[in-house]
Amino acid sequence: MDEDDLNNRLVAPETLDDPNRQYTKGEQQPTGCRDAWAAILFYAQFIAVVSVCVILGVPALNKHISTDQQGQQDESSTVDYGEFAGIAYLVGASAGCTFVLSGISLFVMTLCPKFLIQFSLLFSLAVSAVMMILGFMSGVFIGGFFGLVFFALSACYARIVWKRIPFAAANLNAGLTAVKSNAFLFVMAYIFPFMTWVYTCVWFVALFGVYDATGVIDENGELTEDNTVWVYFTLLLLALFWSEQVIQNTMHAIVAGVVSTWWFVPEEANHCCSRAIMASTIRATTTSFGSICFGSLLVAIIQTLRSMTENARDNRDFDCAAFLLCLVDCCLSCLQGILEYFNKFAYIYVGMYGYSYLEAGKNVWTLFKAKGWTVIVNDDLIQNTLSLFNLIVGLAVGGVGVALKAANPDWLAIVTDDSAATAVAFFFPFLVGVVVSAVMFSIVDSSVNTVIVCFAEGPAEFEANHPQLSMEMREGWRQVYPEECGF
Repeated sequence: MDEDDLNNRLVAPETLDDPNRQYTKGEQQPTGCRDAWAAILFYAQFIAVVSVCVILGVPALNKHISTDQQGQQDESSTVDYGEFAGIAYLVGASAGCTFVLSGISLFVMTLCPKFLIQFSLLFSLAVSAVMMILGFMSGVFIGGFFGLVFFALSACYARIVWKRIPFAAANLNAGLTAVKSNAFLFVMAYIFPFMTWVYTCVWFVALFGVYDATGVIDENGELTEDNTVWVYFTLLLLALFWSEQVIQNTMHAIVAGVVSTWWFVPEEANHCCSRAIMASTIRATTTSFGSICFGSLLVAIIQTLRSMTENARDNRDFDCAAFLLCLVDCCLSCLQGILEYFNKFAYIYVGMYGYSYLEAGKNVWTLFKAKGWTVIVNDDLIQNTLSLFNLIVGLAVGGVGVALKAANPDWLAIVTDDSAATAVAFFFPFLVGVVVSAVMFSIVDSSVNTVIVCFAEGPAEFEANHPQLSMEMREGWRQVYPEECGF
C-alpha cells in the first residue's frame, strides 16, 4: 500500500454522535512543511549553541583542565577510580532490573487494568488518610487538618469519577495493545532521552565558554552587573528549555502517528518495526517538525520567565516586591501547566494528520468542548496508575540494590559507614528505576491519549479493525452515558 492509499484510508471525514454534540473528524493535510519558520529558528539556535560550544566552550574547558594539571603536577594522585566500579555495577544491574520490571508491569496492566485504576484511586485515599491520622496522633494538627482536607477531596473525586473507570481501563488496554504491536517504540523512547542528555552536555560546555569569555564574576568575586552578559545566559537558558521540549514532543507526535495508524490501518502497524513507525518518525522530524517547534517554544518562553522570576525572588529579602514575584511565579506555573496539557493533545493532531500548530490547537479546543470532562478524567486516572507503577518499580529496584549490596559488600567499600552504604545502595537504584520506568511509561501515556482522540473520531473503524477492544470501550462509554450513548 502506497502513502496516498494510506492517507486516504485515514481521513474519510465523518461525524461521531456524541452524547452532547457533534464532533467532526480531522482530515489528513496535504504534504508540505508546516510552521517552517519555527523549525528554521530552532535549527539556528541549535547551530548557535554548538558553535559556542566548539569556539568558546572547548578551549575554555581545555584551558582550565591544563591549569588544574599544572597546579597538581607535583602531587601524587590519591584517587582510586576502581573504588567507584562497584557503584557502576550497581547502577548497571539496577537498569537491567528496571527493564525487566517495567515489562512485567506493562503485562500486568493488560491483565487487570480496571482493578489497577481502582487500586490507584483508593491508594491516594489511603495516603491522605494515613497523613491525617499521623498528624493528629503526633499533635501536628496543621498536618492532620490538611490530611483531612485532602482525604475529603480525594473521596469526593473518587465518588464522582468511579463510574468512568471502565472506560479509562478499556482505553489503557487499547493503548498498551497498540504499543506492544509496535514494540520498537520502546527502543525509541530511550533514544530520545539519550539525545537530550547529549545536547545538555553540549549546552553545559557552551555555558562554561560564555562564562569564561564574559567574565561574569569580577576581580572581587562579585557578580557583574553587565546586563549584556545576562542576556547571553537568558538566551542559553531559553535554548536549553526549547530543545528539551522539542525532543520530548517529537517522541509524543511519533507515538500519536503510530497509534492512529494502528487504529485505522492495522496492517501497517502490526509488528515490532512496522512501516508506521518509520513513516511517523519521518513526518515528525520533517514536515511537522516546525509545528512541534512552535508549541515547544511557547512553553520554553514561560519556563525561562519562571526561572528568571524565581532567581529574582531568591535574591531578595521577603518584602512587597518578593511577594509580587511569588504571585507572578504562581501565575506562570499555572499557565505553563495549562499550555503543556494543551500541547499534549495538540501534538496528537500534528502526529495524526499533519496539522499546523494553530490548526491542531483548534481541533483540541473542539475536542474539549465535546468531551472535555471525559478527556481530563480519563487522562488523570491513567496518570495515577502509571505513577503508582513508576513508584513500585523504583522501590522494587531499590530493594534489589540493597540485596546486591548485602551480597557484594565490596561494591560500596568506598562508603565506610554501613548505614550510609545501605542508603546509597537503595537510593541510586531507586533513582534509576524511577527515571528509566518513567521513560517507558511515557510512551503508554502518549498512546492512551491518542486512543481517546481516535475513539472520538473513528469508532466505526475501531469496531471493524479491533472488535474486542472496541466492545470494551463501548461498554465503558455506556456506563458513563447509559441513556445518551448513541451506539
